[in-house]
Amino acid sequence: MKNSLFISIFVLVLSSCSPFPYSRVLKKSTAVLPNRFASMKAKRFKAKITYKNFEITGILICKQINDSTLAGGLMNEFGIKGFDFTITNQRAKMSYLIKNLDKWYIRRKLEQDLHFMFAHPKPLGVCAIRDTLVNVATVSKRLHYVYYGSDQSKLDRADLYDGSKVVAHLRQFVNESSENVLKMQYVDGSLAYEFCEMGE
Repeated sequence: MKNSLFISIFVLVLSSCSPFPYSRVLKKSTAVLPNRFASMKAKRFKAKITYKNFEITGILICKQINDSTLAGGLMNEFGIKGFDFTITNQRAKMSYLIKNLDKWYIRRKLEQDLHFMFAHPKPLGVCAIRDTLVNVATVSKRLHYVYYGSDQSKLDRADLYDGSKVVAHLRQFVNESSENVLKMQYVDGSLAYEFCEMGE
């Protein structure tokens, strides 16, 4: 009874908020999304952010502050700070942005993208999208995170939906140097992020 009520509410919310392209909610999710920051130790990434022909490179440092909050920042190769942020499962917030980038639309885009890449939201349900089973997390009226994976313990790719449209792809993989890589790219090719985890 409880599960059917949950599924009914979930379907109603999704259908009333946006034309999200699921065919049906099959069951409540039992997936455990990959938590890249299960330990409290700081992780360092070689970072590259590309916007059209403009590129920012540097080092991204992230640390789990508590069970629900991640904090981090990006600095360039000369130690100049680019931005600082905090991320919870509900939202990301920029606490500092270098003057040249400190515009409301850049701030909002970075918050949205960093949340998609590093948050650990609870999937609301398992849906079928184009005959593929996926785990879905709804983060706002229009934004949905759709997680794919061959099994529920390894969800290594995701898509960011704005309404019915896929706007960005996220991939997690191990490169030829055995480094963990997190790569996000917008479908229109305008913006891309690549974070390659550095060793201890």
